[in-house]
Amino acid sequence: MVSPLYHPELGGVGRQAVALAEYLYNLGVKVSVMCRDIKSIPEWNPALGLQVTKIKTFGSTRHDLEAKSIRNVLISLSFSFNLMRMLIRYRNNYDIVHFHGASLPLIFNVLPLKFIKKKIIAKVAGAKMDREAGSFKGKYICIGDIFIRILKNVDIFVAVSSEIRDDLIKDGFNTGKIFKTTNFILPDIFYPERNAGKRREIKKKLNVDNNKTIITFSGRIVPLKRIDILLKAIHEVLKTRNDIQLIILGEGELREKLQRMTAELGIAEYVFFKGFISNILDYLQITDIFVFTSDKEGMPNSLLEAMACRLPVIATEIGGVVDLIENRENGLLIKPGDVTGLKDAILNLLENIQLSEKIAENAFLTIRDRYYIDKVANKYILLYKKVFGEL
Repeated sequence: MVSPLYHPELGGVGRQAVALAEYLYNLGVKVSVMCRDIKSIPEWNPALGLQVTKIKTFGSTRHDLEAKSIRNVLISLSFSFNLMRMLIRYRNNYDIVHFHGASLPLIFNVLPLKFIKKKIIAKVAGAKMDREAGSFKGKYICIGDIFIRILKNVDIFVAVSSEIRDDLIKDGFNTGKIFKTTNFILPDIFYPERNAGKRREIKKKLNVDNNKTIITFSGRIVPLKRIDILLKAIHEVLKTRNDIQLIILGEGELREKLQRMTAELGIAEYVFFKGFISNILDYLQITDIFVFTSDKEGMPNSLLEAMACRLPVIATEIGGVVDLIENRENGLLIKPGDVTGLKDAILNLLENIQLSEKIAENAFLTIRDRYYIDKVANKYILLYKKVFGEL
């Protein structure tokens, strides 16, 4: 498995890669991992015996490469070339390379891997980002179309949403090479806390007001997450209800700007930026409403995690969200950028306890029945066998 970011607490792609690699390894599948050697991320210990090769790159203190910048391209290119050396060096140790992400590391290694007769699976994590398969057609003058030609040598693309699948088809990839599945949840890590007394204990431990209704956002604090829309909506909600607190979990380039925005809106006493949090489960278990406001997304892990914790969720009608949520059944859907729609949805859940309870229970059942890791990992095992020719 190749995942530039490989960490159980940072970034959806990295978390999914760790969970899948360790789950398969514990089933007895021979798995090894190649990732970037990043100095700035918290230390953690992979599953005992699972081989993780950390590849040195330029920019070793930077883990978030979402922004389109020359620096980030250089970091990605240095990883791609060093990865190529390692893949060739250890070519006798693997049959299939599973890329988590379908961007530069994949593009620069497709032809070398096909030359040494390896099978390639590439999971496309995001939609319409202009940096992964499915969003290259006509982009970067003619370079995007060259990327597509190279990527047609990939054996299977994994699409985690209908939107990603459709975008791959629009880019000219054969439908027979597209495997649609979803992201997944580890049920022993994300689960509901139904005991009111225990929830009060967690609130006390986290220094959260037990008399407030808790609204939570979890994710990177970057432009596409549109936290500015959430802050404006909270400003409007507070005109009607002042018994709420907004908790923002995550770190990113916009944190200081958004903190200034809360002061300008006069809502700073109701909004708490917690930064990077390792015990996210505690916060989810004391949350009353979870809000997801992104403009673009593949299959959002933060939304899956909130639903697994039996929370009523409000989410933008985008990407994999529409595969996951049926409006007013297991979540409320709003249009991207719609401040009024978000405000109305929050007030609806605050004032309609019956609706909130129904959505929360259906959200949990959706994850339990379709998104637990055992159901998804078994599909990957069948896919590996098919690609390798055992089926």
